[in-house]
Amino acid sequence: MRPPSWMPYYPKTHPPVDMAILGFLFWVITGSLIAPHIIEAYAPPTIHHTLTVELDPETHRLTATDVLHLPKSLFNQTALSFALNAHLTIDRIAIHGQPASFSKISEDPSGQTGFEQWIIEFPSSSLKQPDAFNTLTVVYHGHINESPTESGGLRFVRPDKTNGHIGPEGIYLTSETFWYPTWEQHLVTVDLAVSLPADWQAITQGQETHQSVTGDQRISHWRIQSPTEALTLAANHFVIQKKPWRDIQLATYLFPSEAPLAQQYLDATANYLDLYTKLLGPYPFTQFAVVENFFPSGLGMPSFTLLGQRIVQRGYTQPYSLGHEIVHSWLGNSVFNDFAKGNWVEGLTTYLSNYYYDEATGNYAAAHKTRRQMMDEYNLYATSEKDYPIRQFHHKETRIDNAVGYQKTALVFHMLRQKLGDDAFFKGVRQIIQEGTGHYVEWEDLKRVFSHVAKQDLTEFFKQWIEQPGAPSITIHDLSVRPDPLRSDQSMVSGTISQKDGIYTVALPIQVNLQEASTISATVNLEHATQPFTVNVPNTPTSITLDPGHHWLLRLKREQLPPMLNGWDTDVRRILIHAKTAAKGEEASLQALIQRIQGQPDIEILQNDSPALTEAASYLIIGTPARQLLESKTLPACNKQVQMESGRTTILEQVFEGPNMAFLITCPHPTFSNHTVSLFFGHSPEAATPVARLLFFYGWDSYLVFKQGKVVARGMFEPVHSAREFTIPTP
Repeated sequence: MRPPSWMPYYPKTHPPVDMAILGFLFWVITGSLIAPHIIEAYAPPTIHHTLTVELDPETHRLTATDVLHLPKSLFNQTALSFALNAHLTIDRIAIHGQPASFSKISEDPSGQTGFEQWIIEFPSSSLKQPDAFNTLTVVYHGHINESPTESGGLRFVRPDKTNGHIGPEGIYLTSETFWYPTWEQHLVTVDLAVSLPADWQAITQGQETHQSVTGDQRISHWRIQSPTEALTLAANHFVIQKKPWRDIQLATYLFPSEAPLAQQYLDATANYLDLYTKLLGPYPFTQFAVVENFFPSGLGMPSFTLLGQRIVQRGYTQPYSLGHEIVHSWLGNSVFNDFAKGNWVEGLTTYLSNYYYDEATGNYAAAHKTRRQMMDEYNLYATSEKDYPIRQFHHKETRIDNAVGYQKTALVFHMLRQKLGDDAFFKGVRQIIQEGTGHYVEWEDLKRVFSHVAKQDLTEFFKQWIEQPGAPSITIHDLSVRPDPLRSDQSMVSGTISQKDGIYTVALPIQVNLQEASTISATVNLEHATQPFTVNVPNTPTSITLDPGHHWLLRLKREQLPPMLNGWDTDVRRILIHAKTAAKGEEASLQALIQRIQGQPDIEILQNDSPALTEAASYLIIGTPARQLLESKTLPACNKQVQMESGRTTILEQVFEGPNMAFLITCPHPTFSNHTVSLFFGHSPEAATPVARLLFFYGWDSYLVFKQGKVVARGMFEPVHSAREFTIPTP
C-alpha cells in the first residue's frame, strides 16, 4: 500500500543500477523493441589533466604545468585551440614532449569574458597521429586578482561576483576563472598537486590522496576520477575536521572563528545523506565537505559546498541551505544540465530540498508554509509584465529569476507529483539520475522519462507549465445551494469556475465547508474558460475553499496575498520613513538598515515623526514613528491584530514585553489595498540593532518577534481579499 501524497515517500528498495540489463530482460520477456534508455542525453568527450599548480596568496601569483591527455576527436582538427585566463601567460607548449608553436587568436581587452583563445600548430603533418600524439603540455603563469563585487539588492540573491581571486583573504578558482586550459563541450578528470604556504589548506573536488609539508610549503594531492564540467579550488587558513559516514568521508573546512560549528555541520550532512541516499540512490562521490568562503556565496560543487562566512556563522544547516547543496550532488554535479537549453536542475533541487525535506521528516505544517511561500514569491516578483517561460530560465541574477527558475519550477514538479502519484514521480526522478549521470539532460528528456513511468502523454502538461509564462487566474462565482431531489438528507452546491489570462488543464481540489465545521472534498477537472460544477453534501454548506492545501499554482493579485515586508520590496513605489527627532540611541541602532536602503534606487526616504499614510505606495516605517503609529490606532487592519502599551506589545493575543524585544509587523495599507505598511521597532534601541542589518531576510511573514536578535514568534495575517475562500449565499 503506497502512502498518500501528503506522507513522505521512500522507495521500498534501491532500484537496480544496471538499467541496460533490466532493459535487455524486458526485451527478452516481452519481445518489445523499446530501447531501455529513455533519456536521449549526450556525454561529451573527457580530457584528463595532470595539473601541478603553485599559488602565492600574497602576490596573487599562479604558476602551473598542465599535462593533458586529449581525446582523439581534438586531433582530427587542423589545429588545437583552447581558452585560458586573460591574465595568464603561456611559457611553453609541447605535444608529446616536442615543442609546438602557439599564438593568441583572440584577446579580451574589455575584460568582459575573462579569458583569451590560444591556438597550437602541430609540429608537422607527419607528427599528427591521433594514437601517438594525444599528450599536450602547457606551462604558464600569471596573476589572478579580481576581488569579489557585491551582488547588490536588499537581500541575498546570488553570490558576490568574481571570475577568480588569489589573495591573502582567500583563494577562489572556478570555471569562470579559466585557470587551466579549457575546451568547450568537454568534461575533465584531474590529478592535481597544489602548492601553498604551509599554513594554508586547499580543497577541491574528488579525494585528497596525500599531502606533505616541506619548509614553508604545503603540497596536497587530489584525484578527481568522476568526469566533471569544471574544476573548482578554494584555499584559506582552514581548520579541518572529518567524520566517516558509511563509505563517505565527511569534512568541514572552516575558519578558526567558526571551527566550533564543525560538529553541527557534520551531523547535519550525515542526516541529509541518510535521507537522500534512500530517496535518490547511492551518493555519487567519495566525500562531501562544507567549506567556508571569504565572500558571500552558496555554491554546490561536486563533493563540496562553498558557503559564505555569514551563512556559516548563522549555522545555516537548514534544507534550503546545506540540504540544497547536498541534493546538487546528484542533480547538477552528477547529472549535468546544459543551461543554454533550459535549467531544470535548480527547480527540482529546490523541490527535493527546500520543500520535500520537511514533508519527508513529518513537518507537514512547515511543508504547507513552504508551498504557500513559493506561490507568494512567484506572484510578488514574477508579475504578468515581468514573467517569462520556465524554459528560458538558465541562471539566477535577480529576484524574478529566483521566482521563476527556483520557486515556480519547484511548484511545477510538485504539481507533476500530484498528477502522477508518488510511485511514478519518484521512480522518474531516480531514472533521470540513473540514466543521466555523466550526461547532459534536457527538459525533453524529463518529459519522456515521466511520460514513460506514468504511462501517459505529458506533452500538454509540460507545454502549459514549461513552455509558456504565467499561471491560471481562477475564480468561483454564481454559487447556489438547493435540496437534493433524490435524497432529503443532502444538498447540492453548484457554481461556475472561470479562468482568464490563459486556459489551463488542472485537476483542481475544492473543499465545501459545512455548518457543523466538517468538510467535503472534491476535484473539478478544469479544461475550459468557464466550467460549471455541482457537489452533493450533507447538511448546510457555508463556503467553498479553492485548493485548500495550496498544491496548485495560481496567479494572484497583490491584495490577495498576505501582507509582508516583501510586499514593500516589490512595490512600484516604496517609501521609507524614519524619525526626524530620534530617541536616544535609536539613530545608531537603525543606521545599518538606513544605509543599506540608501544604496538602492527608486526608494523615497523621508524623515517624519508623525507620518500620514496618504500616498498610494507601500511604506516601511522604522523606529519611534512606527511604534507611535501603532499606538495611535490609525491602521485599522493592524488594530485588529496588534495592541501597544508601554513596554508591551500584544500580537494575536500573545503578549511580548521587556526591553530586549523587537518587532517587524506588516499590515495592509488603510486606503489602498494593493499596498502595505511595514513597521519595524524595538522596545529599546538595543533590541533593534542586531535585527536591523538583516531585516530583509525576514520578508515572508506578516509579523516577526525578535528577542535579543533571535526570532521567537512569527505568523501570517489574512489578505485583504481571499482568492481561495468563497461564501455560499444563504437560500
